[in-house]
Amino acid sequence: MSVRLSVAAWWMMMLGAVRADITTVAHPGQSLESARTVVWSPLFQASWDKLNARLDGPPLRVEPPNKLMAALDSFRWEPGKVMPEGSWKAWCGPATRDFLKQVNAEASAITGEQAGPFTLMEESEASLAFFGILDRQVEFQRSFFRSVKAPMNFRTKDAEHPVRFFGVRDESSEDFSSAVRVLAWRPLDGSHAIQIRCRQADDSVILYLPPRDQDFATACRWIRTWRSQFKPDAASARAWNDKLIHRNDEIQIPYVSLESKADLAPLLGGSRYHRKSTVPWLVSRAEQLTRFQLHEKGARVRVEVSGMADPFGEAPLVVPRRFLYNRPFFVFLWRDQAEWPYFGAWIGDESALEPFR
Repeated sequence: MSVRLSVAAWWMMMLGAVRADITTVAHPGQSLESARTVVWSPLFQASWDKLNARLDGPPLRVEPPNKLMAALDSFRWEPGKVMPEGSWKAWCGPATRDFLKQVNAEASAITGEQAGPFTLMEESEASLAFFGILDRQVEFQRSFFRSVKAPMNFRTKDAEHPVRFFGVRDESSEDFSSAVRVLAWRPLDGSHAIQIRCRQADDSVILYLPPRDQDFATACRWIRTWRSQFKPDAASARAWNDKLIHRNDEIQIPYVSLESKADLAPLLGGSRYHRKSTVPWLVSRAEQLTRFQLHEKGARVRVEVSGMADPFGEAPLVVPRRFLYNRPFFVFLWRDQAEWPYFGAWIGDESALEPFR
């Protein structure tokens, strides 16, 4: 049975998950508030790149200097390898009704919805509007088991929160040996990471419990290293350093369901002086809407980016392991051979988790 949800079912499952205390970062190097849930997707970067391309490249200078814009302008990546084929697109063009109509028509082809998701704050032939859409649902190669009798106690700095979770344990774990890879198991510092393989193309869901607070860039660097070193070895089968899930291993993952809308424009202040423009440009709108769901069958992510720039400065011995994600952790959607994930979330508090009843 397909796990793709109808639009109505998706919204029903998301109701109650909207939280103002979920943070959005535009760049993976931004510092995280570790006690909050934080989301990041390079879709904002893809949309920002479209804006720069429309203006013949990054600006010669920004006055006053802006650290976040400098990071976005200098970010180097390969969108074709990172972003899931057929599930995303970014645009930039004049802030007109005709351009908006074109963008919404192409976005609808991706989302399968009749109406496009984007709007213009105001129309202006002189201004530029940029947009981005990411809509992807992935299904695990093998579904996990839902816990119905007991909760997971998710630990934050201040308390424990009983939440719903899914996973596997005991003899059944060996059935997941081909579906779950162990990227890292580090008992000395209590950190670990697993890669859950999906049915769709080369997609995976990666979970990483770090030893200490990290930003997305640091977490991604570790995961890139571990993925490059991954190589199953028969000599380590069922040992502490086994690269595959084996009998008596345990996995516990909380259900995640979140929606966040962020206004990033206040972080992007400063006049941008471009090479072929006689006037400076000011980013007057930069918004990102993020929805994400993680469950025993797979995951779904939906990200929408909307922005506007105005000229003239306008506004053998079985060693059991426990992969318990019962304290703040990272979750990524990541393609094989890609340097960056196409979505990431830091689950820093219980706001995106489902209470156990």
